[in-house]
Amino acid sequence: MKAHARTAVGDPELSNAAMPAAYWCEVLAEGEVFGTRETVGFVLGTFSTISPKLALRWLRGEAERIADRLDPDPAHSTWVMAWMRVDPVPTPDCPTDLRDWISDPREHQAARDQLAEGAPLSVVMSDSGCRFTFIVWPIVRTPQPLAELPASGGQPTHARPGHTSHRKARRSGWLVPFL
Repeated sequence: MKAHARTAVGDPELSNAAMPAAYWCEVLAEGEVFGTRETVGFVLGTFSTISPKLALRWLRGEAERIADRLDPDPAHSTWVMAWMRVDPVPTPDCPTDLRDWISDPREHQAARDQLAEGAPLSVVMSDSGCRFTFIVWPIVRTPQPLAELPASGGQPTHARPGHTSHRKARRSGWLVPFL
C-alpha cells in the first residue's frame, strides 16, 4: 500500500506549548477552469469539533463522499449487477486512493497521534485536473491574564457621579397625530 501525502504544517514548538481546545476541518478543491488556464480554489466543506477522533471521522466521511461522486464504488453500488462486476485494472486514481486512505487503520492512528500532539494535518489527493486537500487545524487557546480592574471600593464607576447613562432622555418630537 502506498504512503499518502500526509504532512504536518505549522510550527511544532508553538503547537506543543498548549493542548488543542478544538479542531477546525476543511476540505478544499483546486483545479483549472476550463479554457482559461486559471486555477481556482473552492471550499467543499468545513467542520468544527472538540475531538481529534471526530475530526478524522468527518474527514473520512468527506473523502468517501468525494470518491463516490467521482467514481461510484462498484462493490457497494445498487445499480451494478453481479455479472457487470469485473476485477479493476490496477491503475492509480483519486477515488481509489481516497478509499485506500479511508480504510487504512495505520494512517488514521498516525493522523490521530499527530493531531493529539497539536500539529496540523493535511492530506492531499490529486485527480486529473483537480487536487483535493483535507486539512485539520488544532485551535489552541492560551489563557489570557485578566486586566486589572480599577479599585472602586465596591461603588459603581461612572464618569459623572449621580448619572447612570451618557445618553440624554428622549423627548417626543413634533409629530402630532392627525384627527
